[in-house]
Amino acid sequence: MPQPIDQPLRVPCTRMDIWNLIVTIGVIFQIAGVLVFVFNLLRSLVKGETAGSDPWDAWTLEWSTSSPPPEYNFAKIPVVKSRRPLWDIKHPEDPDWKYE
Repeated sequence: MPQPIDQPLRVPCTRMDIWNLIVTIGVIFQIAGVLVFVFNLLRSLVKGETAGSDPWDAWTLEWSTSSPPPEYNFAKIPVVKSRRPLWDIKHPEDPDWKYE
């Protein structure tokens, strides 16, 4: 497509140059973040250990069953006395329901 006669080939736009620089620096950080994520993902797939049923020492009942859970989940319905029922089961000497 031919260029119009009265328009120069490159129009300098100094107001947008700083924003282009900021966006370019942001893209570099995004690429670095994605590379770190992919490296961690691949390393975890190759050398990572398998997580157990409760890897975070959680407080709620869904972490007390095995993974994948059995069809019935619990042999009997657990008694819930506090917001942290699994903590109460794991630490009977210091149950959470005493502090509520």
